[in-house]
Amino acid sequence: PMCQKGKSAEYIYLTIQHYQFGLLYLSIGFHFLLQIAVSDRGAYHIGNLLFVVWMSDTGALICGRIMKSTISQRQAESGHTQKGFFLMFLQSISPGKTIYGLLGATITGPISALLYPCVIHLFDNTNEVDINHLAQRATLGFILASTGIIGDLAESSVKRLSTKKDSGKLLPGHGGVVDRFDSLLSSAVVYYYWILV
Repeated sequence: PMCQKGKSAEYIYLTIQHYQFGLLYLSIGFHFLLQIAVSDRGAYHIGNLLFVVWMSDTGALICGRIMKSTISQRQAESGHTQKGFFLMFLQSISPGKTIYGLLGATITGPISALLYPCVIHLFDNTNEVDINHLAQRATLGFILASTGIIGDLAESSVKRLSTKKDSGKLLPGHGGVVDRFDSLLSSAVVYYYWILV
């Protein structure tokens, strides 16, 4: 408990900040998810948001892992292991992050935003694929992928400051429940204002 003897004031303030961040982050993110869900064609929009965010997360994971192993082999052979400032900053927040993972997310996001109407059209012929808004869809995909990365880093920084590996014990191996929603919650705000307002 926070009030035990021997706990420093810094620890208590840090704990309060974490609770405040978690409360704001979760409540604002889920508020906008609910606003999207109850909007006109809410199921379509929720599906679009989930598809783009989760595909960009998957793209980040795949690109990051493939390139990380390739680069690790090259660095082991050459003995050269220099990191740039941006990569050092990312890895200070979340050690598993790579530049190639970020690139994978920002490439996969626009592609999946372009593909979503086509995928929906396969299952529901009443939805026509509108090719007039391709640039807007690709931009939305890029922005959702970018805000997803920011949400992931924000949640990782809270875990790092609290010296926890996972945000909870409900989903072991996945970083906890909040880790499954961190990208989605931050992207929901952007999606709501970009598409529905």
